[in-house]
Amino acid sequence: MSLIVNIWRIVASAWKNFARNMWLALTTVFVLVLALLSVNVLLGVNTLLGNAVRELEQRIDISVYFKNDTPEQVLEQARFFMNSLPQVNLVELVPADKALERFKETHADDPKILSALGELDGNPLGATLVIKARSPSDYPFLLEALKNPQFEFAVESMNYDDHAETINRVRDIDRSIQLFGTGLIAVFALFSILIVFNTVRVAIYTQREEIGIMRLVGASNAYVRLPFVLEGVLLALLALLISGVVVYMAAVYVDPRLSGLFDGGSAGLVNYFTTEWPRLALIQGGGLAFLVALSSWAAVGKYLRK
Repeated sequence: MSLIVNIWRIVASAWKNFARNMWLALTTVFVLVLALLSVNVLLGVNTLLGNAVRELEQRIDISVYFKNDTPEQVLEQARFFMNSLPQVNLVELVPADKALERFKETHADDPKILSALGELDGNPLGATLVIKARSPSDYPFLLEALKNPQFEFAVESMNYDDHAETINRVRDIDRSIQLFGTGLIAVFALFSILIVFNTVRVAIYTQREEIGIMRLVGASNAYVRLPFVLEGVLLALLALLISGVVVYMAAVYVDPRLSGLFDGGSAGLVNYFTTEWPRLALIQGGGLAFLVALSSWAAVGKYLRK
């Protein structure tokens, strides 16, 4: 029973501390929210850049254009050979008539090309073999494999749609953002610790007489410390709740507005934060609560040593 009473007194004292220094506590929460937002902005940017890299990797392919008089047997032989390679993820053989339809759709807004195409007798295009690798690093090997003498003679041209330079540029941007974001998070974390430390020191000063009486009647150092530590943890949890709401609302707002960069699909922000929120809340909330509690414990300890 006495344990429950002590816990209740500690909680009541922590709430009293919060109420007495409301504006200072809200300032502390604001800084903690900024620290958490900086972490989540970095995570969101990393998610976007990662999705952008995957989107670019999916667009990489090799298009092999065959001569329009290539026999069906040679086309099937080329398709079978490329499909048998373990580095290949997908092989699509586009017949000449379908290749012509795709060409017209691609240049539907160019009447000059369509007019010139209409003046030709028959279909000037041959079949096309579209090859996608399992990994971008496999494409050099596949380009060499296409030099197979069994069908190389029938190849008119090849187009390697390589986004490697763009992918590397996106990854360089990602590394730069991670470096900058890590420094920003460290600055906010330092500010958070200092502000929590000073908040607790102010609370101690306003209650110095009460704390003195508590120590005179035999209250332990832990009993004096715990209300201030609990106050810091409550501030951290409040900051976590506010930042979580802000991050989710921002993701819902931004996600559809970036769909144009992903061919009309989702940018992945909402999916990332709704899927990962338990882990993010545990890691961020636990880490922030630990730092705040440690700062509060240290601030009270400095007073108790006087």
